[in-house]
Amino acid sequence: MFDESVVAVKTESFSAMAAKSPISQCIKTVLRRACVEKRLTVGLLPAIQYLSKHSDGALFCLTTEAMPGDSATHMQEVLLQAFCDENEIYVIKVDSETKLKKMLGCRDTSMDFSCVLVHYPYMDPFSDSQEMDLSILSESERDLIDHCERNWGYSQVQVIKLPEK
Repeated sequence: MFDESVVAVKTESFSAMAAKSPISQCIKTVLRRACVEKRLTVGLLPAIQYLSKHSDGALFCLTTEAMPGDSATHMQEVLLQAFCDENEIYVIKVDSETKLKKMLGCRDTSMDFSCVLVHYPYMDPFSDSQEMDLSILSESERDLIDHCERNWGYSQVQVIKLPEK
């Protein structure tokens, strides 16, 4: 599914001076790490199926805008976003499905990247605590959560422009 050349990103921090958009670089880091750790669900229908069984298993839901005139996909995305809001899953809208594919090293042009779920890192199923241990998240994941928290509750989700490379 993904190109084997995708490798774990060693540094989890980013510099606002070095990057055009720190949030877009942060998304890139989070996606690449989650890909290496096999914590992604790719595609709108697989994401909906995953969430119907594991509503507490996703940390982020990245979506792209539906093509103009594609009302069926638009309705699914609206319902998905409402479900995510209800289940406290951070929704992040990005500008390009093509950039998501490149970012994750996918060369299959037919594969649907209109929605990508990033699952929580491994959680101990035998733990009595139902709370997420935020200390196991990467710095980039915590930075992305901070960004989402600052923008939580707005009726319009901000579209983030992903880096070209």
